[in-house]
Amino acid sequence: MGNLYRLNSLFEIEIGKYPETILINKGVLETSHAFEYLFLILSQEKDYTLFSEPASEELLEYWGNNKISHGRIYRIATPYFSKMISLDNKIIADSSLIEWGKTSYLNATKSILQKKDQTIFQSKFINSKLNQMKWKELLKINSLNSIICSNKFELEYALSCMTPPFVIKSEFSFSGRGNLILKSATDLKSFSNKIEEILKENPEGIIVEEWVEDNKILDFSGLFELSNRKSKFLAITKMLIDKSGTYRGSIVQRNFGENLAEGLQDIVNHTMRFNTSYTGPISIDGFTFRKNDKTEIQYMSEINYRYSMGRILYELHNKIGIENEDCALLFLPIKAKSLQFKSLISNLNKIGEEYNARILLLTPITGTNKKKMPFAIFYISSKDTFPLDSIKKLIS
Repeated sequence: MGNLYRLNSLFEIEIGKYPETILINKGVLETSHAFEYLFLILSQEKDYTLFSEPASEELLEYWGNNKISHGRIYRIATPYFSKMISLDNKIIADSSLIEWGKTSYLNATKSILQKKDQTIFQSKFINSKLNQMKWKELLKINSLNSIICSNKFELEYALSCMTPPFVIKSEFSFSGRGNLILKSATDLKSFSNKIEEILKENPEGIIVEEWVEDNKILDFSGLFELSNRKSKFLAITKMLIDKSGTYRGSIVQRNFGENLAEGLQDIVNHTMRFNTSYTGPISIDGFTFRKNDKTEIQYMSEINYRYSMGRILYELHNKIGIENEDCALLFLPIKAKSLQFKSLISNLNKIGEEYNARILLLTPITGTNKKKMPFAIFYISSKDTFPLDSIKKLIS
């Protein structure tokens, strides 16, 4: 029995807009297609991965040269179907569905992949940042000044009470997308003209929260698997977050985060009352920061009831890594317009030899339209040092 993988990278938009049909431009679709490779590389030979565009032959050949096996590709017209898509009954017969974020189920009788209302409503409830803010207040685990605003008057009042910098958080967002950071009176004035538009896009409300990025010490994420109301601890990752709050990668190191494990496990235990029927992966994102000359720990910034980049790293390292080596997943913007695949691979190999590290490119650097992708994702494993800066220089 194999798995059918579907990496719906716009999961938050799917559940936030449901049952509306998601209209996505071609550029975003192509970017979403690049993420599908992350499930392909996790798959085994008996598995299938849904692909919305033709696969990059040069990337798959490169994986093969690095002795990376994977499952079969099953082409679909679009990754973001509104209700259902028909599949080959040979796949349905012996496959279990694995999605990035849960929205669907396999209907073996009709050979279709179908959206399921109950699954989507559950995903929407437990992934809502508004609901999670209420959980934090109820459990008294919020270290930041935060206010939920559901209308214009509440938002204007919140803005008058708080001093910049602060961040405006949408109910559903991914890797910092959809958040607005207001650092000055000028930013606040500009935002005031967009209040009605912001609230229209977030009809249930938004969160105004103090912004402590400049005082952060460490970003981390606890990885767990939930099943039958029991949790299994997997790992704690060190997250790489840039100054704009955008995610850039994850690192799993030996002995890292041992002092955080107990606090994260408590969060899992206490929040399980809000997700009694959920099974699958979760990641709890948090951070440490300086406040009033003291180190504070925000154990729960948010919980992702879905796969995460950290979970991808954990699973990939289990598949191809070496037990005693540290590992990293690096998510970087491609800025070099003249970047070529063969020269990139050649230079990655040289860097790997220099640092005694294994470096593997996970996503193509050009899309099906031959244009440069906006980002590339790398897997790195090493016993000593990660050559992060050297890799950045190659594509910047």
